[in-house]
Amino acid sequence: MKWEYQLSKAVTRNPLFGNYCPFPGMTKLLLVSATGFILLPILLPAVKKVGKSIAKQTIKGGILVYESSKELVTEAKAEVAAKIPN
Repeated sequence: MKWEYQLSKAVTRNPLFGNYCPFPGMTKLLLVSATGFILLPILLPAVKKVGKSIAKQTIKGGILVYESSKELVTEAKAEVAAKIPN
C-alpha cells in the first residue's frame, strides 16, 4: 500500500500541474484506463478464441453426460423391473 501511495505521489508531481495535482486519484484512474484501452484490442481476440473453445468443450461434455445418464437410467429401470415380482 505504501508503494502504491509513493508511486501515485510521484506520478502526480508533473510539470503540467507543478508540484501539486488537484486530483491525485485521477492520475491512477487515467493510467489504468489508458492501459486498458491499449491492451483491449490485443487481448480481446485471444479471450474470444479461448472462450469459444471452452464453451464448445463444455457443451460437448454436457451432451456426453446427458447421453451416458440416459443409458444409466435405462439400465436402472431394467434392473428394477427384473427385481419386482409380478
